[in-house]
Amino acid sequence: MLPKLGSIFALAFIYFWASIPAGIALEVPPVVVLLTAWVSYVAGVVVVVLLGTPARAALLKRFGGKGASNPDSMIQRVWNRFGLLGLALLAPVTTGSQIGALIGLSLGAPPRKLIGAMSLGAALWGIIITLVAALGAAAVRTP
Repeated sequence: MLPKLGSIFALAFIYFWASIPAGIALEVPPVVVLLTAWVSYVAGVVVVVLLGTPARAALLKRFGGKGASNPDSMIQRVWNRFGLLGLALLAPVTTGSQIGALIGLSLGAPPRKLIGAMSLGAALWGIIITLVAALGAAAVRTP
């Protein structure tokens, strides 16, 4: 069981939504798959926040607030419209934990709120993907 959980964890760290069907295919119980993938996703966010917050502060100190932020960029428009909640709901199925956390930090999201929101977004998507994958696997396995 431990190698299967390690595989799910490693895959979820890089590619969250694919890890859940993979775990279901490995015949790991759906709740265990969900929890393993979620913990892995949150770990990715925490690593980036712990490393990225001091790096962002150092860059702001060095260069001031003169970032190359383009107010017309798609990311900036989405951030302006939906904020942290939008990022937290989109990141698990688009950019993943690390890139999503980097985007949140670069746009000025408070680290604790970023971790909390990204965790909730991953939990929501994790539940949805787990239900769909488990139901699909059950349908395929039924003669």
